Amino acid sequence: MIRAAILLGVLSMATPAMGQSFSCNMGTRPTCLEFGETVCSSSGKCVNQNAVCFDSFQCDYRGFTCRSNVTECVDRHDRLLRDHNNLVREYNDLLDTHNRLVRDHNTLISDHRDLRASHIDLIDQHRRNLEVTRQLQRDLEDIEGCLMLARTLEDAQGCTP
Repeated sequence: MIRAAILLGVLSMATPAMGQSFSCNMGTRPTCLEFGETVCSSSGKCVNQNAVCFDSFQCDYRGFTCRSNVTECVDRHDRLLRDHNNLVREYNDLLDTHNRLVRDHNTLISDHRDLRASHIDLIDQHRRNLEVTRQLQRDLEDIEGCLMLARTLEDAQGCTP
């Protein structure tokens, strides 16, 4: 009975460790580094406790990268992404402003054409009015001249056009 309890206790403590295990390539072995320790391979590649190893072709020629390097890369990526998003927002704002200015410009051109047409119409009306005024002025001068020469009422009544 005591053996069963001990076996049960050992198995229950071993289960979490089994769930956290990892495997290595053939001919290599895993290690956990303490503070300040480094590990070096037979080819002279050394890493410390802050290193994270990847497959040979995932990173640089050394086959690993330090967490601080990855963190710097991620931070730089995040900054570049923020800068990119800010530039996209600025571009979209400028595009909206451009489109609004184009609409305003086209409206002004249309208004200018309308005003020009109205102006031409007003000039034509002014010319017609000026011609009518000149004709009335000539008629008035004719009537005045006729009245000046009229000797009788009948002659004066004949001066109307």
